[in-house]
Amino acid sequence: MIYDLLAAKTATFFLVRKNLSNKAIRELFVTLRENYNVSTRDIFRHTRVPEGNLRWSAICFSYETTPSFLETGAGIRELLCGYLLLVEYEQHLAIFSSRITLPARFKSTHLSPVPISRVEGAIAKESAVFQRMRMRNMSVSQYAMRNKTLEAADLANVVGPGGSRRYAPQTYTVAVDGSFSTATPSTGRIGIRSIRVGFNELIEFAVGIIDSLRAELSEVSPFIRSFARPMSLADALAEFQPITMAIDTNRVVDAIAGDGATIRLLHGGDHPTELNEEELHALIEQLDQALRIDGADRVRTASLVDGTGAATISLNKTRIALRSLTLAPASTIEVESCEFPLGTDPERRPLHKYLDEIDALIVLFDDVGLAYIDGQVFRDESMLDGGASFLRYLHPEQALANATSEKGDFSAAQREFDRTSTFGVVVNEVGAADTILICDDLGDEWADFIGIRQDGALTHISFYHAKHGPLGLGASSFHVAVGQAIKNLGNMSFPEERIENKVQGWGATYNAPGQATQISRVIRSNAPDLLDALRNARTAPDSIRRATIVTSSISRHAIETAFASIQNGQQPAPSFVQLYWLLQSFFSACAEVGAVGAIVCQP
Repeated sequence: MIYDLLAAKTATFFLVRKNLSNKAIRELFVTLRENYNVSTRDIFRHTRVPEGNLRWSAICFSYETTPSFLETGAGIRELLCGYLLLVEYEQHLAIFSSRITLPARFKSTHLSPVPISRVEGAIAKESAVFQRMRMRNMSVSQYAMRNKTLEAADLANVVGPGGSRRYAPQTYTVAVDGSFSTATPSTGRIGIRSIRVGFNELIEFAVGIIDSLRAELSEVSPFIRSFARPMSLADALAEFQPITMAIDTNRVVDAIAGDGATIRLLHGGDHPTELNEEELHALIEQLDQALRIDGADRVRTASLVDGTGAATISLNKTRIALRSLTLAPASTIEVESCEFPLGTDPERRPLHKYLDEIDALIVLFDDVGLAYIDGQVFRDESMLDGGASFLRYLHPEQALANATSEKGDFSAAQREFDRTSTFGVVVNEVGAADTILICDDLGDEWADFIGIRQDGALTHISFYHAKHGPLGLGASSFHVAVGQAIKNLGNMSFPEERIENKVQGWGATYNAPGQATQISRVIRSNAPDLLDALRNARTAPDSIRRATIVTSSISRHAIETAFASIQNGQQPAPSFVQLYWLLQSFFSACAEVGAVGAIVCQP
């Protein structure tokens, strides 16, 4: 019945690391039947059938499973039918499948990923027109927009290079000479848009793609080169050291949530139980933080800010492996497939092994342009400009050199903020041109200050987030400010349902913690009616929205010097790498909502 097979031209491609044999394929088929608890005869089974200079294997069977929308204990079973087709050719393997998953142990023993550069060379050709792309932000910050998908007749006409370099392509669809191909380079999955075809055409498709993967690398599309570029892990580790890691928790949530859930998370043991919503939230919160990587050996420790060990990683030749998670609850959680009733998955494994299988590690290096994502190292080539694209977001303000606190001291009779505070610098210097300036600090705040001014027909709306800290090049003092700024980007459009209550609150004086003052929250206003002014700003056809972090804790000159040192071959401090990626995530998040991010700092 193999010749009755009809399927789409979509397969996952691997390099064959350990030569396959008849015995290996037979054992694979036995394992599959055991995994899916199959008791009936196979619909078809073929083991390494030679055909020219290739071999193919296939299996198809029916099995029972619990419907995804019912509890396991409901006792209801549905009958599914799945197939697997393997095509061996020129030390590559193409895998076609539906409703049957290749065991992880088989993949780790016999297969290795096709290099991303090879997939790019086969699909993202110089003449390719990109029409759809899903991208992953290279930042480990929890405040960054982690993924985004773009679609257009020709993305090169609508995507600017400035925002793209902070993203690594994950999946894309291209058109070449009337043919439409989709590729996920990190997994080796490649498909061609077509009607369902038969067995022989599937094999022809596999051979054609493998020939493209083996071909001599040629120029890829200029559009794909505007994004983060792949490089080998061996080359990266030969020159640079990994310093920070995080878990891509978004992928975990996607795998366990909704009707398309593929896994469940369990408290392990002889009587496993599934995590409830509160426990899941606590786990994701624990995983969703950046860890510092310590050590010089192949196996290294990743620690929390306070030095507590949280994980271990192994720097292997082709990938960075997650060896363990050492903090509860993550250290005790297990993962199993939703294809099996609760507690019956024969390949149930610890959470860290699952995260390792799906390449959920994000690792940053002491080269600020490198990031390890989806099992691949990417370089942000915008660093080659000496940081010019980064520095244009930084604006020097001399008054911040004299700042001694964030808000200053307070007294009952006080009518203005201290000039030596960052609040005072916003009022007297940074926001001096704003004809409307409001202090929104404390309570349900959108920003420390909100400024509005007209410049001809152009309306400027500014949210100021003022912070003070010791001068340096670290990221620690920025996490709160960046989080506050990104969280409130949506409020820069002055939501109609919220602005009336806001205006009423601004009628009071500013009450600092433990001390009432005479400082008016409406610092200045030229509007007869403040509510009408905000509504007019919200609906202005021409407007610029700027989210500005005003801080005394960094110097533009110091950052220029750091970039100059990088250009001269010196490695930056880990704290500077973290600062770079955190602020890049802030600038990127602003651009996503049509706002402009800015940092006002010491000269």
